[in-house]
Amino acid sequence: MLHIHWSFIVLSSFVTFAVLLALVRWIGSTQLTQLTYFNWVAGAAMGNMAANMMTTTDKSTWVASCLSLVMFTLATIIASYIALKNRHFRRVTSGEPVVLIHKGALLRENLRKSKVNLDVLLMTLREKGYFSYGDIEYGILEPTGNLSILPTQASQSASKEDLVEGPDLSPKGQGPYIEIVIDGEVDRDKLKSTNHDQAWLESVLERHKINSLADVLYLAVNEQGDIILDGHRRMAPDDPLV
Repeated sequence: MLHIHWSFIVLSSFVTFAVLLALVRWIGSTQLTQLTYFNWVAGAAMGNMAANMMTTTDKSTWVASCLSLVMFTLATIIASYIALKNRHFRRVTSGEPVVLIHKGALLRENLRKSKVNLDVLLMTLREKGYFSYGDIEYGILEPTGNLSILPTQASQSASKEDLVEGPDLSPKGQGPYIEIVIDGEVDRDKLKSTNHDQAWLESVLERHKINSLADVLYLAVNEQGDIILDGHRRMAPDDPLV
């Protein structure tokens, strides 16, 4: 009896793998290349059904689970076809791109809707080689969760100015910016590491006519003393970076 039990598990595992592979190929390559909400739900559900098939020791339960998996796959394909023909359905099931940065300004309402906080956004930009969102013309959150960016012309790898006059290799303005204030909160350790204090911070706010630290969305400074300041945390930005 034990021999039959383990034989069934081994056989069902191999057959389940073959069935799942065939069904995924049936769905198409988008299941692998574009992990949208729709693809994630479909993949998670299919994986769970396949796991149930591999762990069951009852033939009738295996057949029922297999039928459920096939029907779910068919439903996924039908939904994909509807999404191909109907853009509204596609937007509901897969989502749509969301603009997070526009001409160097953060669109905070879109950040809130997409549940992306400023720290995560800045980390993603740094991974792409940009240390300030002021260098970004457009930053778009794709339905797959990836961030597509279009840097400003001056921030691109080789600008037209570089081709005419040659790149500026002087140390002026170089070096990463250190984030002092994010979302109205001061990082005291970073403030100290830049050899600045609270008095300097208050003078910066006063110079840019910002009444309260709570109004500061982002403030960063580099080794040369250049400042990036967005003081529109509680209002709509007109001229976002000063």
